[in-house]
Amino acid sequence: MSPICLFVYKRYETTKLMLESLLRCPECSESELYVFMDEARNDAEAKDVERVRELFDDLKGFKTLHPYPARMNKGMANSVIDGVTRVLQEHEDVIVLEDDLVVAPDFLTFMNAALQAFRQREDIWSISGYTPQLKELENDRSNGIFLVPRPQCWGWATWRDRWQKVDWDVSDYKRLVRNRSLRKRFDLGGNDLFRTLEMERCERIESWAVRWAYAAAKNDTYTVNPMHSKVQNIGLKSSVSHVGWHDERHNVELNGATSTIDPNVEPNAELINAFKKHHDLGLISKIGYFMRLHNLGYDFIKRLLHRK
Repeated sequence: MSPICLFVYKRYETTKLMLESLLRCPECSESELYVFMDEARNDAEAKDVERVRELFDDLKGFKTLHPYPARMNKGMANSVIDGVTRVLQEHEDVIVLEDDLVVAPDFLTFMNAALQAFRQREDIWSISGYTPQLKELENDRSNGIFLVPRPQCWGWATWRDRWQKVDWDVSDYKRLVRNRSLRKRFDLGGNDLFRTLEMERCERIESWAVRWAYAAAKNDTYTVNPMHSKVQNIGLKSSVSHVGWHDERHNVELNGATSTIDPNVEPNAELINAFKKHHDLGLISKIGYFMRLHNLGYDFIKRLLHRK
């Protein structure tokens, strides 16, 4: 079984629910669990961080447990990059989760099977357990899979050789800015991608995921998605995204039906287009990106919108 890499911080309730859902997967008893625990940023967070860490003190149900408590606050981006890199130094592949997700009982079944099925396909960058609700999939009963050009970051998996291809410094960023064809390829997964990378490079946000997505685009690859989601994000209502507020479009129902994995699956233009439209920004969101990028009172307006 592929190892599981879990990132936790200070969210006790969601972390507890994550573990409960994960332990319902039969493969847990055969899986190694690596837990990367970020340190508190200040004294006010210390109690919550310690409470989360206590969840793992006597945790049973996994083949082995490898806890890695940080001694300083790394932030999510550095935690994920460092943690996944560490696990992939010992293993050929990895399944990655965060502390605000819950998974279907067959999540590990699907992820392990897909990792095996697509290991040799160089055009496959990663496996996703999360799939957004797309109108084009509503009546699908095949429980199959489809390909998209954008990696997902809510319950995913990949292989060592793909991870090693990422330039986390994005040293060719200036080339991307000038190269319209590369930007167009990048934005096939949604027109928010280049804007998000732009903000990440300007240090308005910290994001490992957008750099991961850019590397996928540069290598002209796809991510495998189940037709219906095996991961649900339960932290959305208590938080906002990097560039906006909670969006109901990201809510999904878990599907535990066994997925049929066709290792010869090819890209479907209709589904790729539907996936892109799901992620594409509307006018208000584009304005939000612009305001945040140029420091034009974005945080103030967001606070006003969230007042009850």
